[in-house]
Amino acid sequence: MWVMSQNKEKVLNCYSFNVIRYYAQKGFKFAIVGEFAHNFWGGSEAVLALYPTKEDAVKDLEKLNKSLTKGEKIFKF
Repeated sequence: MWVMSQNKEKVLNCYSFNVIRYYAQKGFKFAIVGEFAHNFWGGSEAVLALYPTKEDAVKDLEKLNKSLTKGEKIFKF
């Protein structure tokens, strides 16, 4: 699924999404990452959106999942 990142700087064709613990930016403790490439050594991931709580991240992940099941072509955070 094509996904536009929260900061509008990336549009990637991702095939897998995860909520992860995030430490790189103050005020944000969780992130949604998307896997967009797969090769012999593994996949390439990109941070798509940042959240202060895990619950907020899971809510957006659920929205993304609903968009996927409806067959929508692009999701914007």
